[in-house]
Amino acid sequence: MKRLGEFLLILLLTGCAALPVPESPSSTLTPATIKDWKFNGRISLTRGDQGWHAGLDWENHADHYRLQVTGPLGQGALQLTGDASGVTLIDSDARIHTAHDVDTLLAQATGWDLPVAGMHYWVRGLSAPDSAVQVTLDPQGRLQQLVQSGWVITYQRYQTIAGMDWPAKLNLVHDDLAVRLVIDQWQLDPPPDPPQ
Repeated sequence: MKRLGEFLLILLLTGCAALPVPESPSSTLTPATIKDWKFNGRISLTRGDQGWHAGLDWENHADHYRLQVTGPLGQGALQLTGDASGVTLIDSDARIHTAHDVDTLLAQATGWDLPVAGMHYWVRGLSAPDSAVQVTLDPQGRLQQLVQSGWVITYQRYQTIAGMDWPAKLNLVHDDLAVRLVIDQWQLDPPPDPPQ
């Protein structure tokens, strides 16, 4: 009788192992796991009585990114590209600036301290992995406020794409600098299958 029980237990375990539960490919997709994405939107920066606003197109492919910033009537345009080896900025006068650190390069070339390295995560509703963070969630479990690296990021609106919530409007504040980012359209590449 004992051997029959052991045999049935082995048979049951073998049967379970042979029949895995299929997992939907989209069930493992999150804003953190999608490496190819882009959005277009608008950004404004304010410090005291100084202000600047522009269009922003941000494209990310695995470890390579490109930001295209265009001011009103094409003025103040700049392009920022980077990967693990460094960053290149082409300003509105077609001058080329290079560096290893994106935030330092942007500050030197434009005079604005914009945290692009952190924003790479924040725009997707994620905290950057390399520093302490304080998080407040909304009733739906999404980021409502994130405090990291001296910045306070407030999420005011989301849009749903392929069953996932992506930030659509963010305010970032650091000391006397305020940044507002409105994302008009997200595009995931390739688009994930909608949830079943």
